[in-house]
Amino acid sequence: MNKLISIVALCGALLTSNVQAHGDHGVISGQKAVSIAATHIQKMTFKDAGFEVGKLDESWKNIDKSQLSITSVEDNFYVISASNPSNENKLYFQIAKNGQVIAVKDKNDF
Repeated sequence: MNKLISIVALCGALLTSNVQAHGDHGVISGQKAVSIAATHIQKMTFKDAGFEVGKLDESWKNIDKSQLSITSVEDNFYVISASNPSNENKLYFQIAKNGQVIAVKDKNDF
């Protein structure tokens, strides 16, 4: 019985710490911002995420992380550029320092 209580307490502690970790990301690194942009590109190939560029065509599914780079670092956000070699299009992601994607555009006018 003591083992069961210990297991339940451990699971509860792990779940609580996981929720807290997602509640406040703190300041992310530039490389984390690049990773977030790469993930959003994949999501945006099958769903319109509500940004200016809308749903992306299938050619964006093949984008490699090497085709993403940090364009600028501002006080409150990063600008990440993504290049699509198959159609020579570029996207620009405005990512807040807490990891939230603020905007996605096809020109860098942030």
